[in-house]
Amino acid sequence: MVWVTWRQHRVQLLTTVALFLALVVYMSVLGADAAALLGWLPVVPVLVGMFWGAPVLAREFEQGTHRLAWTQSVPRSRWVTAKLVLLGTVVTLLGLALGQAVTVWTSNVGADRFGDSALFGATGVVAGAWWLFAFLLGTATGGVIRRVLPALAVTLALFLVVLFGVFDARAGYAEPVRVVSDTPVAAGTLPTGAAWVSRSGEEVVDPPECAGVDRTTYLDCVGKAGYTEVQYFQPADRYWRFQWTETGILLLAAVLLTGPVVYRVMKRPV
Repeated sequence: MVWVTWRQHRVQLLTTVALFLALVVYMSVLGADAAALLGWLPVVPVLVGMFWGAPVLAREFEQGTHRLAWTQSVPRSRWVTAKLVLLGTVVTLLGLALGQAVTVWTSNVGADRFGDSALFGATGVVAGAWWLFAFLLGTATGGVIRRVLPALAVTLALFLVVLFGVFDARAGYAEPVRVVSDTPVAAGTLPTGAAWVSRSGEEVVDPPECAGVDRTTYLDCVGKAGYTEVQYFQPADRYWRFQWTETGILLLAAVLLTGPVVYRVMKRPV
């Protein structure tokens, strides 16, 4: 199975490794100027889902080769398990390698890897989790649709829904810290919201005394009305806590997505 998996997926592996090395060179040469390109890193895992995961089952069904592959000496369960374990391990290691490379880059250029949503998902352990999740999402989609091109499109759509959903939910992984101060929060934190608090302690999003006031004089208005700014944020020392939280969410989602599909594939008549 190792040899068969290598023969069928060597193009994806070699292409991914080549692109990874090119990105490492790009970051090394440009330094801080590489930030514009690295902002697109959150969508990189979807390519793994589309071109690694989706064809695993969809191509076999579409071309009818599953009838031959699953009637040989290797049982269907072993065929599916070996494919998912081998390829899943490879994509996870590649994702972790990318996460380590980007982490080193952020340290060298002083980039914010916690407050920046794009860099958070492309650093640390969660980078490997995103790659594995995308791969298993593509595999599950291919197993249900059983056609490669439709599976690619559906994988892309589902991944983007999950990606933006996680972006919205990330700030809520823990109760934010509340600070009553006009001083900006320290660099490297993850801001989650802001409001105003009156002298009596009432917290409002928009002081009613300054409703409709021109933005150029808005701060003067709230100051004269006796309001102080309230800031909510996640401190930088929660970076690894959030990394492991998001990793657990992605792994659980991957299992819930893939488990029923793999079970159906192994029980389905050839």
